[in-house]
Amino acid sequence: MAFLKKKTKSNQDGGRLPLVVAVDENEPKAIAFGVSWRAVASRSSTRSDAIKIARSGGATHLVSSLQQFGYGLVPADAAPSGTKVFAAARVAARQHGGDAIYALKLFPDSNEYWFAVIRGGQPSSIDRIILSDNDMELIDAARKEIDSGLEDDITYAVFTNLEDHELSDKARGLTVADLMLAAAGEEDVLQPLPKKSGEIPKPVIGVVAVALLLALGNKGWSMYQEKERKRLARLNAQAEEPPEQAWARAMKSWADAHRAADPQGLAAVRVSLGTVPLVWGGWELQNATCNAAPPVAAAAGAGTQGDRRWGCSAIYTRSPTGRLNREMKATTPQGWTVQYRGLDTIVGSWSVTQAAQPFRYEALRSVESHMVETISRLQKLSAAFGQVGEVSFTPVEITPPRRKDGTAVPIVASVPQLRAATFTLKAPLRSVDALIDAGVEADWQQLSMSFKRADGEKVDIKTSALTADLKAVIYAKQ
Repeated sequence: MAFLKKKTKSNQDGGRLPLVVAVDENEPKAIAFGVSWRAVASRSSTRSDAIKIARSGGATHLVSSLQQFGYGLVPADAAPSGTKVFAAARVAARQHGGDAIYALKLFPDSNEYWFAVIRGGQPSSIDRIILSDNDMELIDAARKEIDSGLEDDITYAVFTNLEDHELSDKARGLTVADLMLAAAGEEDVLQPLPKKSGEIPKPVIGVVAVALLLALGNKGWSMYQEKERKRLARLNAQAEEPPEQAWARAMKSWADAHRAADPQGLAAVRVSLGTVPLVWGGWELQNATCNAAPPVAAAAGAGTQGDRRWGCSAIYTRSPTGRLNREMKATTPQGWTVQYRGLDTIVGSWSVTQAAQPFRYEALRSVESHMVETISRLQKLSAAFGQVGEVSFTPVEITPPRRKDGTAVPIVASVPQLRAATFTLKAPLRSVDALIDAGVEADWQQLSMSFKRADGEKVDIKTSALTADLKAVIYAKQ
């Protein structure tokens, strides 16, 4: 996979180093490194607040979620027209889902390095470009963050393409090409900032000015004022949409973008990953990941039920006795699309669909119920889990509807006070079956597994050659 690169002269955050964009020459997509990240300030914060902050930082593009937003300056010539530009830190966070450090040299023939930190499955403010003639500045930055994490009882997974870094004996290999391959979800795409409502093209301004002069000359300024006064009065007399109706529309829009929690929501993906060959023609599986895509609306006549689609990929490396690519092509699993990278890497991609129910506010359980019942189920299974992230509920923001003048409609009593808890879980792959059987209700977002031979290692209920990482969101009412 070959890349082009473009750099911006960014002035965001008081002169931050340039944002770097890598472009895939074979597909209409690119990935941006060095994005600025901000946490959503409060439940009342809106997308318009994020847009204002992004504009004040000289940005042209924005990506946002319930918890945070990111922005950066992506010039028009950074990528061909129609190219989707993904935020590298968001793509990386979805692949790991926990606490991780990314230390990459972006291009073999450049002095540009990328240093990013993922905390709790979300990008942090540490997402920057380091310009250096060698690897040491990047390695020093990563070491300081690792030491700082240990003081807070945080153990980072390290992903890098550097050699002789000595950051961690368990560091995992990762390249720009790997991140580009994983970039798929629309929610990770940097969207162009909308034009300001007050921005009027200069030709239009000229035409209006001429028309105004003609009106003044023909009928006088006073007649124009009277006409304008009556026009504005007619606009103000138009009835606004009732607040209850406006909020009902906003709540439906949010619900349509989500699916109901389902204890069986992992079943199809678990079955699919269970069929992935660990050794395929002498090539060994390194890891396989499935990410949930945004809900797909039900087809006409199919009722209210839609499908949850998962995009999956598996990475294999060749052993000394592995078959040649032409021989591997003949044994490709059904439904897979294969990419050959270099001499020793194959990436297989496929999709999985599973029936899903629409999101219903009235079916939500309370935070207290989840802290008792759901946590009890997880506690009962904890003996089979290697690691379970903290389950902490925070407010969910539903974007408020807007009046005709652009101001937000005040919230009404019928709007539910939603809470959400994102949690991660690490366990042997077999423990996922127990998780499904236990009936843990959640909106499952990601399931990945890695393969490691356990030669000479102590084996217990929490260990396995097949380790799974899960990410899920639990929605509740206050």
